[in-house]
Amino acid sequence: MPNIRSFEAPQGLGINPTETGVNATAAAARRIGSSYREAADAYADLGQRIGSTIRDVGDIAVKYEDHREISAGAAKFAELQDNLTQAWNEQAKTADPNDPTVAAKFREEVVEPALEKFSGGFNTENSQRFAEQKVEYLRNHMFQKTSADMSTLAGIAVRKNLADTTTAMTNTAITDPSSVPTLLGGLDHSISGVVGSSPTLSATDAARVTSEVSTEVKRKIVHAGAIGAIQKSSDPERTAEEWIKKYPDLIDGAEAKALAGNARQQIRARNYDDQVERRRAKEAAQDKSTELSNQYLIDVRSRDPRIASDPTAVKILNDPNLTKQDKNNLLNYVDRTLKPETDTRISQQTFVGLLRDLRAPDADPDKVMQKAWDARLMDPGKSGSLTEHDFNQFRQEVVARKTPEGAALERDRALFFKQYTGAILGPTDAAKYNPQVGDPKLYNAEADARRIEAMLRQKGLDPHLAYDPSSEYFLGRPQRLQKWQQSMQMDLQLRAEPSAAATPARPEVPFELRGIAALSYSKSRNMWRDDTSGKLYDASGKEVSK
Repeated sequence: MPNIRSFEAPQGLGINPTETGVNATAAAARRIGSSYREAADAYADLGQRIGSTIRDVGDIAVKYEDHREISAGAAKFAELQDNLTQAWNEQAKTADPNDPTVAAKFREEVVEPALEKFSGGFNTENSQRFAEQKVEYLRNHMFQKTSADMSTLAGIAVRKNLADTTTAMTNTAITDPSSVPTLLGGLDHSISGVVGSSPTLSATDAARVTSEVSTEVKRKIVHAGAIGAIQKSSDPERTAEEWIKKYPDLIDGAEAKALAGNARQQIRARNYDDQVERRRAKEAAQDKSTELSNQYLIDVRSRDPRIASDPTAVKILNDPNLTKQDKNNLLNYVDRTLKPETDTRISQQTFVGLLRDLRAPDADPDKVMQKAWDARLMDPGKSGSLTEHDFNQFRQEVVARKTPEGAALERDRALFFKQYTGAILGPTDAAKYNPQVGDPKLYNAEADARRIEAMLRQKGLDPHLAYDPSSEYFLGRPQRLQKWQQSMQMDLQLRAEPSAAATPARPEVPFELRGIAALSYSKSRNMWRDDTSGKLYDASGKEVSK
Protein backbone atom coordinates (compact mmCIF):
# COMPACT_ATOMS: atom_id res chain seq x y z
CA MET A 1 0.00 0.00 0.00
CA PRO A 2 1.64 3.26 -0.97
CA ASN A 3 2.60 5.65 1.69
CA ILE A 4 1.20 9.01 1.01
CA ARG A 5 3.03 11.73 2.56
CA SER A 6 1.28 14.76 3.83
CA PHE A 7 2.42 18.23 3.00
CA GLU A 8 1.95 21.00 5.41
CA ALA A 9 2.32 24.49 4.33
CA PRO A 10 4.85 26.53 6.07
CA GLN A 11 3.62 28.65 8.86
CA GLY A 12 5.04 31.67 7.24
CA LEU A 13 2.47 31.51 4.48
CA GLY A 14 -0.52 32.05 6.87
CA ILE A 15 -2.68 29.46 5.21
CA ASN A 16 -4.81 27.10 7.22
CA PRO A 17 -5.55 23.92 5.28
CA THR A 18 -9.08 23.68 6.44
CA GLU A 19 -9.97 27.28 5.62
CA THR A 20 -8.32 27.16 2.28
CA GLY A 21 -10.62 24.49 0.92
CA VAL A 22 -13.72 26.15 2.20
CA ASN A 23 -12.80 29.46 0.89
CA ALA A 24 -11.97 28.05 -2.49
CA THR A 25 -15.31 26.35 -2.67
CA ALA A 26 -17.10 29.51 -1.60
CA ALA A 27 -15.26 31.56 -4.11
CA ALA A 28 -16.12 29.16 -6.85
CA ALA A 29 -19.73 29.27 -5.79
CA ARG A 30 -19.75 32.98 -5.80
CA ARG A 31 -18.34 33.04 -9.24
CA ILE A 32 -20.95 30.56 -10.50
CA GLY A 33 -23.78 32.47 -8.74
CA SER A 34 -22.65 35.68 -10.29
CA SER A 35 -22.73 34.05 -13.70
CA TYR A 36 -26.20 32.66 -13.09
CA ARG A 37 -27.48 36.03 -11.91
CA GLU A 38 -26.14 37.66 -15.02
CA ALA A 39 -27.79 34.98 -17.12
CA ALA A 40 -31.03 35.27 -15.21
CA ASP A 41 -31.03 39.02 -15.56
CA ALA A 42 -30.43 38.66 -19.27
CA TYR A 43 -33.33 36.19 -19.66
CA ALA A 44 -35.63 38.37 -17.57
CA ASP A 45 -34.99 41.41 -19.75
CA LEU A 46 -35.63 39.32 -22.87
CA GLY A 47 -38.98 38.13 -21.46
CA GLN A 48 -40.06 41.64 -20.69
CA ARG A 49 -39.27 42.71 -24.20
CA ILE A 50 -41.20 39.74 -25.70
CA GLY A 51 -44.28 40.35 -23.47
CA SER A 52 -44.41 44.03 -24.36
CA THR A 53 -44.35 43.18 -28.05
CA ILE A 54 -47.20 40.68 -27.67
CA ARG A 55 -49.29 43.22 -25.79
CA ASP A 56 -48.74 45.88 -28.50
CA VAL A 57 -49.75 43.47 -31.24
CA GLY A 58 -52.90 42.48 -29.33
CA ASP A 59 -53.94 46.11 -28.80
CA ILE A 60 -53.61 46.87 -32.52
CA ALA A 61 -55.77 43.84 -33.43
CA VAL A 62 -58.50 44.87 -30.98
CA LYS A 63 -58.54 48.45 -32.23
CA TYR A 64 -58.79 47.24 -35.81
CA GLU A 65 -61.73 45.01 -34.95
CA ASP A 66 -63.39 47.92 -33.08
CA HIS A 67 -63.04 50.15 -36.12
CA ARG A 68 -64.30 47.50 -38.51
CA GLU A 69 -67.40 46.65 -36.47
CA ILE A 70 -68.25 50.26 -35.62
CA SER A 71 -67.86 51.42 -39.25
CA ALA A 72 -70.04 48.60 -40.54
CA GLY A 73 -72.46 49.11 -37.66
CA ALA A 74 -72.92 52.81 -38.44
CA ALA A 75 -74.04 52.01 -41.99
CA LYS A 76 -76.30 49.19 -40.79
CA PHE A 77 -77.80 51.48 -38.19
CA ALA A 78 -78.70 54.13 -40.79
CA GLU A 79 -80.32 51.41 -42.93
CA LEU A 80 -82.13 49.99 -39.88
CA GLN A 81 -83.51 53.40 -38.91
CA ASP A 82 -84.74 54.04 -42.47
CA ASN A 83 -86.36 50.58 -42.69
CA LEU A 84 -88.13 50.95 -39.36
CA THR A 85 -89.35 54.45 -40.27
CA GLN A 86 -90.75 53.26 -43.60
CA ALA A 87 -92.36 50.22 -42.00
CA TRP A 88 -94.07 52.42 -39.43
CA ASN A 89 -95.24 54.92 -42.04
CA GLU A 90 -96.81 52.12 -44.06
CA GLN A 91 -98.56 50.70 -41.01
CA ALA A 92 -99.71 54.14 -39.86
CA LYS A 93 -101.47 54.72 -43.20
CA THR A 94 -104.06 52.07 -42.48
CA ALA A 95 -103.95 52.11 -38.67
CA ASP A 96 -106.99 52.98 -36.60
CA PRO A 97 -105.97 56.32 -35.03
CA ASN A 98 -108.11 55.57 -31.99
CA ASP A 99 -106.44 52.17 -31.27
CA PRO A 100 -103.79 52.75 -28.53
CA THR A 101 -102.20 49.30 -29.10
CA VAL A 102 -101.02 50.02 -32.65
CA ALA A 103 -97.81 51.86 -31.67
CA ALA A 104 -96.99 49.55 -28.73
CA LYS A 105 -97.50 46.44 -30.84
CA PHE A 106 -95.28 47.82 -33.59
CA ARG A 107 -92.51 48.62 -31.12
CA GLU A 108 -92.77 45.17 -29.51
CA GLU A 109 -93.09 43.05 -32.65
CA VAL A 110 -91.01 45.03 -35.15
CA VAL A 111 -88.67 47.48 -33.43
CA GLU A 112 -87.33 45.34 -30.54
CA PRO A 113 -86.48 42.25 -32.66
CA ALA A 114 -84.68 44.47 -35.14
CA LEU A 115 -82.72 46.22 -32.39
CA GLU A 116 -81.76 42.89 -30.76
CA LYS A 117 -80.53 41.54 -34.07
CA PHE A 118 -78.54 44.69 -34.66
CA SER A 119 -76.79 44.63 -31.26
CA GLY A 120 -75.89 40.94 -31.64
CA GLY A 121 -73.52 41.69 -34.48
CA PHE A 122 -70.79 43.34 -32.31
CA ASN A 123 -67.94 41.42 -30.50
CA THR A 124 -65.48 43.92 -29.08
CA GLU A 125 -66.07 45.87 -25.92
CA ASN A 126 -66.00 49.26 -27.62
CA SER A 127 -68.24 48.21 -30.54
CA GLN A 128 -70.76 46.72 -28.09
CA ARG A 129 -70.90 50.01 -26.19
CA PHE A 130 -71.40 51.76 -29.56
CA ALA A 131 -74.24 49.37 -30.42
CA GLU A 132 -75.91 49.81 -27.03
CA GLN A 133 -75.89 53.59 -27.43
CA LYS A 134 -77.36 53.37 -30.93
CA VAL A 135 -80.04 50.89 -29.85
CA GLU A 136 -81.08 53.09 -26.96
CA TYR A 137 -81.24 56.14 -29.20
CA LEU A 138 -83.32 54.40 -31.85
CA ARG A 139 -85.63 52.82 -29.26
CA ASN A 140 -86.37 56.27 -27.78
CA HIS A 141 -86.77 57.81 -31.24
CA MET A 142 -89.26 55.19 -32.41
CA PHE A 143 -91.20 55.50 -29.17
CA GLN A 144 -91.50 59.25 -29.58
CA LYS A 145 -92.27 59.00 -33.31
CA THR A 146 -94.96 56.33 -33.04
CA SER A 147 -96.61 58.11 -30.12
CA ALA A 148 -96.52 61.48 -31.86
CA ASP A 149 -97.81 60.03 -35.15
CA MET A 150 -100.68 58.27 -33.41
CA SER A 151 -101.57 61.52 -31.68
CA THR A 152 -101.44 63.37 -35.00
CA LEU A 153 -103.61 60.73 -36.68
CA ALA A 154 -106.02 60.91 -33.77
CA GLY A 155 -106.19 64.67 -34.25
CA ILE A 156 -106.97 64.20 -37.94
CA ALA A 157 -109.64 61.65 -37.11
CA VAL A 158 -111.16 63.97 -34.52
CA ARG A 159 -111.19 66.83 -37.03
CA LYS A 160 -112.90 64.58 -39.60
CA ASN A 161 -115.52 63.51 -37.09
CA LEU A 162 -116.06 67.12 -36.12
CA ALA A 163 -116.23 68.10 -39.81
CA ASP A 164 -119.07 65.64 -40.30
CA THR A 165 -120.73 67.11 -37.24
CA THR A 166 -120.17 70.61 -38.65
CA THR A 167 -121.80 69.64 -41.95
CA ALA A 168 -124.89 68.40 -40.19
CA MET A 169 -125.07 71.50 -38.00
CA THR A 170 -124.61 73.96 -40.89
CA ASN A 171 -127.28 72.15 -42.90
CA THR A 172 -129.62 72.55 -39.96
CA ALA A 173 -128.66 76.22 -39.61
CA ILE A 174 -129.24 77.10 -43.25
CA THR A 175 -132.64 75.39 -43.35
CA ASP A 176 -133.68 76.60 -39.90
CA PRO A 177 -131.80 79.82 -38.96
CA SER A 178 -133.72 79.98 -35.67
CA SER A 179 -131.81 76.89 -34.46
CA VAL A 180 -128.43 78.69 -34.48
CA PRO A 181 -128.43 79.67 -30.75
CA THR A 182 -129.22 76.08 -29.73
CA LEU A 183 -126.53 74.70 -32.02
CA LEU A 184 -123.93 77.09 -30.61
CA GLY A 185 -124.95 76.26 -27.04
CA GLY A 186 -124.34 72.53 -27.45
CA LEU A 187 -121.25 72.79 -29.67
CA ASP A 188 -118.56 72.99 -26.97
CA HIS A 189 -120.01 69.98 -25.16
CA SER A 190 -119.96 67.96 -28.42
CA ILE A 191 -116.37 68.95 -29.18
CA SER A 192 -115.18 68.13 -25.65
CA GLY A 193 -116.84 64.73 -25.88
CA VAL A 194 -115.24 63.87 -29.23
CA VAL A 195 -111.77 65.16 -28.25
CA GLY A 196 -111.79 63.81 -24.68
CA SER A 197 -112.80 60.32 -25.74
CA SER A 198 -109.80 59.84 -28.02
CA PRO A 199 -107.34 57.39 -26.30
CA THR A 200 -104.32 58.34 -28.45
CA LEU A 201 -104.70 62.14 -28.67
CA SER A 202 -102.08 63.93 -26.58
CA ALA A 203 -103.09 66.69 -24.19
CA THR A 204 -101.34 69.29 -26.35
CA ASP A 205 -103.04 68.13 -29.53
CA ALA A 206 -106.37 67.90 -27.74
CA ALA A 207 -106.12 71.50 -26.54
CA ARG A 208 -105.11 72.72 -30.02
CA VAL A 209 -107.92 70.83 -31.77
CA THR A 210 -110.48 72.11 -29.29
CA SER A 211 -109.33 75.70 -29.71
CA GLU A 212 -109.08 75.65 -33.50
CA VAL A 213 -112.21 73.65 -34.25
CA SER A 214 -114.54 75.34 -31.81
CA THR A 215 -114.16 78.84 -33.24
CA GLU A 216 -114.19 77.65 -36.86
CA VAL A 217 -117.33 75.56 -36.43
CA LYS A 218 -119.13 78.41 -34.69
CA ARG A 219 -118.28 80.71 -37.61
CA LYS A 220 -119.62 78.21 -40.13
CA ILE A 221 -122.84 77.69 -38.20
CA VAL A 222 -123.48 81.44 -37.91
CA HIS A 223 -122.69 82.02 -41.59
CA ALA A 224 -124.98 79.19 -42.67
CA GLY A 225 -127.75 80.57 -40.48
CA ALA A 226 -127.26 84.08 -41.86
CA ILE A 227 -127.38 82.85 -45.46
CA GLY A 228 -130.50 80.83 -44.76
CA ALA A 229 -132.19 83.81 -43.12
CA ILE A 230 -131.20 86.10 -46.02
CA GLN A 231 -132.59 83.67 -48.58
CA LYS A 232 -135.92 83.56 -46.77
CA SER A 233 -136.12 87.27 -45.98
CA SER A 234 -138.29 89.78 -47.81
CA ASP A 235 -135.63 92.39 -46.99
CA PRO A 236 -132.29 90.53 -47.37
CA GLU A 237 -130.04 93.54 -46.67
CA ARG A 238 -131.77 94.38 -43.39
CA THR A 239 -131.59 90.73 -42.33
CA ALA A 240 -127.84 90.69 -43.08
CA GLU A 241 -127.33 93.74 -40.82
CA GLU A 242 -129.29 92.06 -37.99
CA TRP A 243 -127.07 88.97 -38.09
CA ILE A 244 -123.91 91.09 -38.17
CA LYS A 245 -125.03 92.95 -35.02
CA LYS A 246 -126.10 89.74 -33.27
CA TYR A 247 -122.80 87.88 -33.81
CA PRO A 248 -120.04 90.54 -34.08
CA ASP A 249 -117.37 88.15 -32.75
CA LEU A 250 -118.06 85.58 -35.44
CA ILE A 251 -118.64 87.89 -38.45
CA ASP A 252 -115.87 90.41 -39.23
CA GLY A 253 -116.02 93.45 -41.54
CA ALA A 254 -115.05 91.62 -44.73
CA GLU A 255 -117.53 88.88 -44.03
CA ALA A 256 -120.20 91.46 -43.27
CA LYS A 257 -119.65 92.97 -46.73
CA ALA A 258 -119.82 89.50 -48.24
CA LEU A 259 -123.13 88.85 -46.49
CA ALA A 260 -124.51 92.17 -47.70
CA GLY A 261 -123.35 91.32 -51.21
CA ASN A 262 -124.94 87.93 -50.85
CA ALA A 263 -128.16 89.64 -49.86
CA ARG A 264 -128.13 91.76 -53.01
CA GLN A 265 -127.28 88.68 -55.05
CA GLN A 266 -130.24 86.88 -53.52
CA ILE A 267 -132.51 89.71 -54.62
CA ARG A 268 -131.16 89.51 -58.18
CA ALA A 269 -131.35 85.72 -58.14
CA ARG A 270 -134.94 85.82 -56.95
CA ASN A 271 -135.87 88.29 -59.69
CA TYR A 272 -134.03 86.20 -62.26
CA ASP A 273 -135.81 83.05 -61.09
CA ASP A 274 -139.13 84.81 -61.48
CA GLN A 275 -138.20 85.86 -65.02
CA VAL A 276 -137.03 82.34 -65.85
CA GLU A 277 -140.27 80.87 -64.58
CA ARG A 278 -142.34 83.30 -66.63
CA ARG A 279 -140.21 82.61 -69.70
CA ARG A 280 -140.54 78.87 -69.21
CA ALA A 281 -144.28 79.15 -68.85
CA LYS A 282 -144.39 81.23 -72.03
CA GLU A 283 -142.14 78.78 -73.88
CA ALA A 284 -144.25 75.84 -72.71
CA ALA A 285 -147.39 77.57 -74.00
CA GLN A 286 -145.61 78.39 -77.26
CA ASP A 287 -144.40 74.80 -77.66
CA LYS A 288 -147.92 73.51 -77.16
CA SER A 289 -149.28 76.05 -79.62
CA THR A 290 -146.58 75.17 -82.15
CA GLU A 291 -147.37 71.48 -81.85
CA LEU A 292 -151.06 72.11 -82.45
CA SER A 293 -150.30 74.59 -85.27
CA ASN A 294 -148.15 72.02 -87.01
CA GLN A 295 -150.95 69.50 -86.89
CA TYR A 296 -153.49 72.03 -88.18
CA LEU A 297 -151.04 72.98 -90.93
CA ILE A 298 -150.77 69.35 -91.99
CA ASP A 299 -154.56 68.92 -91.92
CA VAL A 300 -155.21 72.04 -94.00
CA ARG A 301 -152.39 71.93 -96.53
CA SER A 302 -152.50 68.19 -97.13
CA ARG A 303 -155.78 68.85 -98.94
CA ASP A 304 -154.00 71.14 -101.43
CA PRO A 305 -153.79 69.22 -104.74
CA ARG A 306 -150.44 70.80 -105.59
CA ILE A 307 -148.90 69.51 -102.36
CA ALA A 308 -150.62 66.12 -102.46
CA SER A 309 -149.14 65.45 -105.90
CA ASP A 310 -145.62 66.65 -105.02
CA PRO A 311 -143.53 64.06 -103.08
CA THR A 312 -141.12 66.72 -101.83
CA ALA A 313 -143.94 68.88 -100.51
CA VAL A 314 -145.49 65.88 -98.73
CA LYS A 315 -142.12 65.06 -97.16
CA ILE A 316 -141.71 68.65 -95.98
CA LEU A 317 -145.20 68.76 -94.56
CA ASN A 318 -144.74 65.60 -92.48
CA ASP A 319 -141.15 66.18 -91.29
CA PRO A 320 -141.35 66.38 -87.44
CA ASN A 321 -137.97 68.15 -87.21
CA LEU A 322 -139.20 71.25 -89.07
CA THR A 323 -140.87 74.13 -87.27
CA LYS A 324 -144.15 75.51 -88.47
CA GLN A 325 -142.39 78.57 -89.92
CA ASP A 326 -139.84 76.47 -91.81
CA LYS A 327 -142.57 74.22 -93.17
CA ASN A 328 -144.54 77.20 -94.44
CA ASN A 329 -141.43 78.76 -95.98
CA LEU A 330 -140.49 75.55 -97.77
CA LEU A 331 -144.01 74.80 -98.97
CA ASN A 332 -144.44 78.34 -100.25
CA TYR A 333 -141.05 78.01 -101.91
CA VAL A 334 -142.35 74.96 -103.77
CA ASP A 335 -145.37 77.00 -104.90
CA ARG A 336 -143.14 79.92 -105.91
CA THR A 337 -141.10 77.84 -108.35
CA LEU A 338 -144.26 77.42 -110.45
CA LYS A 339 -144.62 81.18 -110.94
CA PRO A 340 -142.74 83.52 -113.34
CA GLU A 341 -139.36 84.81 -112.17
CA THR A 342 -138.98 88.20 -110.48
CA ASP A 343 -137.61 91.10 -112.52
CA THR A 344 -133.81 91.20 -112.19
CA ARG A 345 -133.58 94.88 -111.27
CA ILE A 346 -136.23 94.50 -108.55
CA SER A 347 -134.29 91.52 -107.15
CA GLN A 348 -131.03 93.48 -107.26
CA GLN A 349 -132.50 96.32 -105.21
CA THR A 350 -133.98 93.82 -102.75
CA PHE A 351 -130.68 91.97 -102.44
CA VAL A 352 -128.69 95.14 -101.74
CA GLY A 353 -131.31 96.24 -99.18
CA LEU A 354 -131.08 92.89 -97.39
CA LEU A 355 -127.30 93.20 -97.27
CA ARG A 356 -127.66 96.63 -95.62
CA ASP A 357 -129.96 95.10 -93.01
CA LEU A 358 -127.57 92.19 -92.44
CA ARG A 359 -124.58 94.52 -91.95
CA ALA A 360 -126.34 96.78 -89.43
CA PRO A 361 -124.59 96.77 -86.01
CA ASP A 362 -127.62 95.35 -84.18
CA ALA A 363 -128.75 92.99 -86.95
CA ASP A 364 -130.36 89.66 -86.10
CA PRO A 365 -129.32 87.29 -88.94
CA ASP A 366 -132.30 84.99 -88.38
CA LYS A 367 -134.78 87.84 -88.68
CA VAL A 368 -133.08 89.21 -91.80
CA MET A 369 -133.12 85.70 -93.30
CA GLN A 370 -136.86 85.54 -92.69
CA LYS A 371 -137.16 88.81 -94.63
CA ALA A 372 -135.31 87.10 -97.49
CA TRP A 373 -137.77 84.22 -97.35
CA ASP A 374 -140.66 86.67 -97.48
CA ALA A 375 -139.03 88.43 -100.45
CA ARG A 376 -138.55 85.20 -102.34
CA LEU A 377 -142.11 84.06 -101.71
CA MET A 378 -143.57 87.40 -102.80
CA ASP A 379 -145.52 87.56 -106.04
CA PRO A 380 -143.35 88.35 -109.11
CA GLY A 381 -143.30 91.97 -110.22
CA LYS A 382 -143.84 93.36 -106.72
CA SER A 383 -141.24 95.64 -105.22
CA GLY A 384 -139.13 93.75 -102.68
CA SER A 385 -139.21 90.32 -104.28
CA LEU A 386 -136.14 88.16 -105.02
CA THR A 387 -135.09 85.87 -107.83
CA GLU A 388 -134.17 82.32 -106.90
CA HIS A 389 -130.51 83.06 -107.71
CA ASP A 390 -130.36 86.09 -105.41
CA PHE A 391 -132.26 84.30 -102.65
CA ASN A 392 -129.81 81.40 -102.69
CA GLN A 393 -126.87 83.82 -102.76
CA PHE A 394 -128.20 85.71 -99.76
CA ARG A 395 -128.89 82.48 -97.87
CA GLN A 396 -125.26 81.51 -98.42
CA GLU A 397 -124.24 84.90 -97.03
CA VAL A 398 -126.16 84.26 -93.81
CA VAL A 399 -124.80 80.73 -93.42
CA ALA A 400 -121.20 81.82 -94.08
CA ARG A 401 -121.36 84.47 -91.36
CA LYS A 402 -121.90 81.74 -88.75
CA THR A 403 -118.37 80.36 -89.29
CA PRO A 404 -115.24 82.17 -88.02
CA GLU A 405 -113.74 82.31 -91.51
CA GLY A 406 -116.95 83.55 -93.11
CA ALA A 407 -117.50 86.16 -90.40
CA ALA A 408 -113.94 87.49 -90.80
CA LEU A 409 -114.27 87.73 -94.58
CA GLU A 410 -117.69 89.43 -94.28
CA ARG A 411 -116.16 92.06 -91.94
CA ASP A 412 -113.53 92.92 -94.56
CA ARG A 413 -116.12 92.94 -97.34
CA ALA A 414 -118.55 95.14 -95.39
CA LEU A 415 -115.78 97.60 -94.52
CA PHE A 416 -114.72 97.82 -98.16
CA PHE A 417 -118.22 98.61 -99.41
CA LYS A 418 -118.73 101.11 -96.62
CA GLN A 419 -115.58 102.99 -97.70
CA TYR A 420 -116.01 102.62 -101.49
CA THR A 421 -119.76 102.95 -102.01
CA GLY A 422 -119.36 106.55 -103.16
CA ALA A 423 -116.66 105.61 -105.66
CA ILE A 424 -118.75 102.72 -106.98
CA LEU A 425 -121.83 104.89 -107.49
CA GLY A 426 -119.89 107.68 -109.16
CA PRO A 427 -120.14 111.42 -108.42
CA THR A 428 -123.56 111.87 -110.00
CA ASP A 429 -125.42 109.13 -108.14
CA ALA A 430 -123.40 109.48 -104.90
CA ALA A 431 -124.55 113.08 -104.51
CA LYS A 432 -128.22 112.10 -104.61
CA TYR A 433 -128.72 108.40 -104.16
CA ASN A 434 -131.29 106.76 -106.42
CA PRO A 435 -131.86 103.07 -105.53
CA GLN A 436 -133.11 102.36 -109.05
CA VAL A 437 -129.68 103.31 -110.40
CA GLY A 438 -127.38 102.85 -107.44
CA ASP A 439 -128.49 99.45 -106.20
CA PRO A 440 -127.69 97.63 -109.49
CA LYS A 441 -124.19 99.15 -109.38
CA LEU A 442 -123.67 97.94 -105.82
CA TYR A 443 -125.19 94.59 -106.74
CA ASN A 444 -122.71 94.16 -109.59
CA ALA A 445 -119.83 95.17 -107.32
CA GLU A 446 -120.96 92.67 -104.66
CA ALA A 447 -121.19 89.92 -107.29
CA ASP A 448 -117.71 90.78 -108.59
CA ALA A 449 -116.33 90.72 -105.07
CA ARG A 450 -117.56 87.17 -104.52
CA ARG A 451 -116.25 86.13 -107.93
CA ILE A 452 -112.76 87.44 -107.05
CA GLU A 453 -112.92 85.69 -103.65
CA ALA A 454 -113.80 82.39 -105.37
CA MET A 455 -111.00 82.87 -107.92
CA LEU A 456 -108.45 83.48 -105.14
CA ARG A 457 -109.55 80.32 -103.35
CA GLN A 458 -109.16 78.31 -106.56
CA LYS A 459 -105.61 79.63 -106.86
CA GLY A 460 -104.90 78.64 -103.28
CA LEU A 461 -104.67 82.27 -102.17
CA ASP A 462 -106.26 84.13 -99.28
CA PRO A 463 -109.63 85.64 -100.33
CA HIS A 464 -108.93 88.57 -98.00
CA LEU A 465 -106.45 89.81 -100.64
CA ALA A 466 -109.47 91.22 -102.50
CA TYR A 467 -109.73 93.84 -99.74
CA ASP A 468 -106.01 94.45 -99.15
CA PRO A 469 -104.92 97.78 -100.76
CA SER A 470 -101.37 96.43 -101.22
CA SER A 471 -102.60 93.40 -103.19
CA GLU A 472 -102.76 93.22 -106.98
CA TYR A 473 -106.26 91.75 -106.53
CA PHE A 474 -107.54 94.75 -104.56
CA LEU A 475 -111.09 95.62 -105.63
CA GLY A 476 -110.59 99.32 -105.02
CA ARG A 477 -108.25 99.82 -107.97
CA PRO A 478 -109.48 102.51 -110.41
CA GLN A 479 -109.98 100.14 -113.34
CA ARG A 480 -112.27 97.94 -111.28
CA LEU A 481 -114.25 100.91 -109.97
CA GLN A 482 -114.74 102.18 -113.53
CA LYS A 483 -116.21 98.83 -114.51
CA TRP A 484 -118.94 99.26 -111.89
CA GLN A 485 -119.58 102.90 -112.72
CA GLN A 486 -122.02 102.71 -115.59
CA SER A 487 -121.71 105.23 -118.43
CA MET A 488 -123.40 108.60 -117.90
CA GLN A 489 -125.67 107.91 -120.85
CA MET A 490 -126.94 104.62 -119.35
CA ASP A 491 -127.50 106.32 -115.96
CA LEU A 492 -129.51 109.12 -117.53
CA GLN A 493 -131.50 106.65 -119.59
CA LEU A 494 -132.39 104.59 -116.51
CA ARG A 495 -133.39 107.70 -114.57
CA ALA A 496 -135.69 108.77 -117.40
CA GLU A 497 -137.54 105.44 -117.32
CA PRO A 498 -140.46 104.76 -114.93
CA SER A 499 -139.66 102.94 -111.72
CA ALA A 500 -139.21 99.20 -111.99
CA ALA A 501 -142.21 98.58 -109.81
CA ALA A 502 -144.50 100.42 -112.25
CA THR A 503 -142.91 99.00 -115.40
CA PRO A 504 -144.93 96.30 -117.16
CA ALA A 505 -143.50 92.84 -117.13
CA ARG A 506 -140.47 92.54 -119.40
CA PRO A 507 -140.56 90.38 -122.53
CA GLU A 508 -139.36 86.84 -122.50
CA VAL A 509 -135.60 86.53 -122.17
CA PRO A 510 -133.94 85.36 -125.39
CA PHE A 511 -132.65 81.82 -125.25
CA GLU A 512 -129.05 82.99 -125.73
CA LEU A 513 -129.20 85.16 -122.57
CA ARG A 514 -130.88 82.77 -120.16
CA GLY A 515 -127.57 81.72 -118.60
CA ILE A 516 -126.83 85.28 -117.42
CA ALA A 517 -127.58 85.65 -113.68
CA ALA A 518 -127.97 89.46 -113.52
CA LEU A 519 -129.89 90.65 -116.57
CA SER A 520 -131.87 93.87 -116.92
CA TYR A 521 -134.10 95.16 -119.75
CA SER A 522 -134.52 98.71 -121.05
CA LYS A 523 -137.95 99.08 -122.58
CA SER A 524 -137.19 102.44 -124.24
CA ARG A 525 -134.08 101.08 -125.90
CA ASN A 526 -135.46 97.55 -126.30
CA MET A 527 -132.15 96.20 -125.12
CA TRP A 528 -130.87 93.72 -122.60
CA ARG A 529 -127.91 94.39 -120.30
CA ASP A 530 -125.63 91.97 -118.44
CA ASP A 531 -125.38 93.84 -115.13
CA THR A 532 -122.25 91.94 -114.12
CA SER A 533 -120.12 92.56 -117.22
CA GLY A 534 -121.93 95.67 -118.55
CA LYS A 535 -122.43 94.10 -122.02
CA LEU A 536 -125.50 95.13 -124.06
CA TYR A 537 -127.68 92.87 -126.20
CA ASP A 538 -130.50 93.56 -128.62
CA ALA A 539 -133.99 92.05 -128.34
CA SER A 540 -132.85 88.86 -130.07
CA GLY A 541 -129.93 88.36 -127.68
CA LYS A 542 -127.15 89.52 -130.01
CA GLU A 543 -124.36 91.55 -128.39
CA VAL A 544 -124.13 95.20 -129.47
CA SER A 545 -121.60 97.92 -128.74
CA LYS A 546 -122.47 100.63 -126.22
